[in-house]
Parts: sequence; structure tokens; C-alpha cells
Amino acid sequence: MGVLFGSILAYTGWTGFGTQTFLMGKTGAVSGKVIEVFPNKKVQNYSRRIKYVYSVGNNYYVDFAKLGTEDDRQEIGNDLKLIYSIKNPEKNKVAQLSSSYDNSVGKKYYSAKENGYIELRLINGIFKYKEFAEGGKLIHDFVGAYKIINDSLKFENYVFETDIEDKNRPELFVFSADNARQLVDLNTKRTFKRF
Repeated sequence: MGVLFGSILAYTGWTGFGTQTFLMGKTGAVSGKVIEVFPNKKVQNYSRRIKYVYSVGNNYYVDFAKLGTEDDRQEIGNDLKLIYSIKNPEKNKVAQLSSSYDNSVGKKYYSAKENGYIELRLINGIFKYKEFAEGGKLIHDFVGAYKIINDSLKFENYVFETDIEDKNRPELFVFSADNARQLVDLNTKRTFKRF
């Protein structure tokens, strides 16, 4: 068995037939976004593992990657290039990372609601919307992309939801005319204060 595997590796190396193609079949290329970073506690918040999202057709896929020591530090919102299997788009490999952003802190907004609260984080073009019940139990968890257009904040491309049945997803916010540190949900009229 070892001889067979060694022969296959030698053949792919000699002919230039990529092991990527051999292992994944026919492949395609797509762009993705980093939506979470997991810091290495031993090296002062240096990200060693990332969670990213990409889409093929009308489907979104979420995956994780472990970074090597030669890879640049990654932050939420960074772009990446992926190679994916045409036959099974869930199979993918990170081909290229970018370092467009230098932190994942972003801006946090909160809104009180009956028996709970809502947390909204805006980080480098990525939003994280979490709704909590009394006692801190997570009810809804949305992640996606946002754009700022004039005085409005538009949510688009919801990529991950813990509750896919929820039909009341927020879509459009405006910055409060009275206070630049507040957002107002146009649908519910709920005010979010920045902390």
C-alpha cells in the first residue's frame, strides 16, 4: 500500500498533475470572507485559526482553517481565495489570504427588549446580530455582510443563522439624526446604542 501511495505522489510531482486535483476532482475558484478569528493565547492575540464563509451558486458554506506560522495575521472581514470541489463544494482549501484589516474590534451596539437584549456588532463589513432572552439564552444568531449607503446601514447576504425559521430579520438601519452613536431599525423602530 505504501509503494502504491508513494508511486502516486511521485507521478503527480513528476507530471505536474496537482495533488489538489487528484484529491478533490475537478475544482473551481471562489472568494470568501473571514467571519471569526480564534486567537492563539500563547502569542498575544495572533490568530491561528479562522472561520470563513463562501458561496457557490445560491448556497453558502462555512468552514474553518488552521493557519501556519508563515501566514499573515487574519481579522474578521478579510478576503480569501479558495479552491473547491465542483462535485462537492463543501470540500475546499484556502489558496490565498489577504490582510486588508488590522483589527477585529469593530463597533458594538445594544438594544434592550422585553425579557432580554440584542447585541449588534459591525466589523469590517461583517455584521453579527445576536438576540438574547432573559438569563442570556441565545435566541437568534445572524451573520452576514453590510454596506453603508449615505446615512443607512443595509444588511445583506445572511450567511449563517441558528434559527432559519425567523422571518423578522433586520435589513435596514439609519444613523440617528440626534445622536451619531445610535442606530434605528427602520422596520421595528428599535434604537441601538453604541458602547
